[in-house]
Amino acid sequence: MIFRSALRPWLVSAMTAGFAFTAAPARAEWPEKPIRFVINAGAGGAADGTARVLAEALSRRLGQPIIIENKPGASGMIGLDAVAKAAPDGYTIGNANLATYTVTALTAKSLPYHPANDFTPIAKHWTQPNLLGVSTRLPIRTVAELVSYAKAHPGEVFYGSTGNGTALHVLGVLFANQSGADITHVPYKSAPAAETDLAAGQIQMMFSNFTSMEPQVRAGRIRAVAITGPTRSPLLPGVPTIREAGYPALEMETWGGVVGPAKLPAAIVEKLNKEINAVLSDPDVIGKHERLGAKVAPASVDDFKKMLDADTARWGEVVKRNHIALD
Repeated sequence: MIFRSALRPWLVSAMTAGFAFTAAPARAEWPEKPIRFVINAGAGGAADGTARVLAEALSRRLGQPIIIENKPGASGMIGLDAVAKAAPDGYTIGNANLATYTVTALTAKSLPYHPANDFTPIAKHWTQPNLLGVSTRLPIRTVAELVSYAKAHPGEVFYGSTGNGTALHVLGVLFANQSGADITHVPYKSAPAAETDLAAGQIQMMFSNFTSMEPQVRAGRIRAVAITGPTRSPLLPGVPTIREAGYPALEMETWGGVVGPAKLPAAIVEKLNKEINAVLSDPDVIGKHERLGAKVAPASVDDFKKMLDADTARWGEVVKRNHIALD
C-alpha cells in the first residue's frame, strides 16, 4: 500500500503531462490551405500569362494550390483593391506592375486605396520592354524618320494608347517632350484595339507592350522602329533600342511584381520572396517567360521597394509637368 501510494502522485503527474502535450499540438506552418492570386487584368495578356507560369511552379514548392482570380477593370484598380482589402494572412496575394500600380496611382483623380500604405511589396517578378510601332503606310523605318515626319506634318500624326493617364499615354507624352514632335493623343480601351487601328493606318504610331505588339510586327502589319528596353530582344533582333535611336530618357521596362495586403507578417513575406526567387531561377520557368516576351527579374524585398520608390519619383515628375490625368 505504501508503494502504491507513493506511485500515485507520479502517475497523475505523468498522465496530466501527457494529456497536456496531446491537447496542444504544434502550430502548423503557413500555408495550410489554397492561396488566392488576384490578377488585375483579363485572361490572355502578359500579366495573366506570367502570373499563371509563376502560380503553377510556386504551388508545387509551397504544397498548396494557387488559384488565379482575374479581376480586370478601372485601369487595374479593381483587382488591386481586392488585394488591399483582403485579410493579411498570406492567403490573398496579387500582381502589380508599372502601369496599374505606379502610373495609375499618379494619374488617378481618386483611388480606393493608397499604394504606400495599403500593400506589402513581396517580390519582383518580371520585366518587359515596350515597342514603338508605326504604320506601314508611312515611309518611316527609324525613330529619326518618325520625328522628321511628325515635324513636317504638324497635326497629322496621331498616337494611340490604352487610355488617358495610362502608362502608354505617359510614354507618348514623354516622347513628344524629348523629340519636339507634333503628335496628337488618341485614347483606346485596350492595346489590341489601338494596334488594330495602327495596322489599318487610322493612327500613325504608338508605344505598346511587347507581348501585344510583337505578333503584329512579325506579321508585317506594324513596323517596329525601337524597343524601350536596355537591350535588343532576341525575338526581334533587328529592332534597335530607344537609346541607340538617340533617346535614352525614353528607356523604360515595364515590370511585374507580387504584393499582398498591408501588415502581412514578415515571416510570410520572407518565405514568399524566397520561394518566388527560387521559381524564377528554374530554366523551364525562365523559358516560358521568354516565350511571352518577358524576362524573369528576381530581387530581394528591399530592392523591390527601392524600385517602386524610384519609379514613383521618375514618372511622377513627368505626370506633374504635363498635367496628365486618368479618365
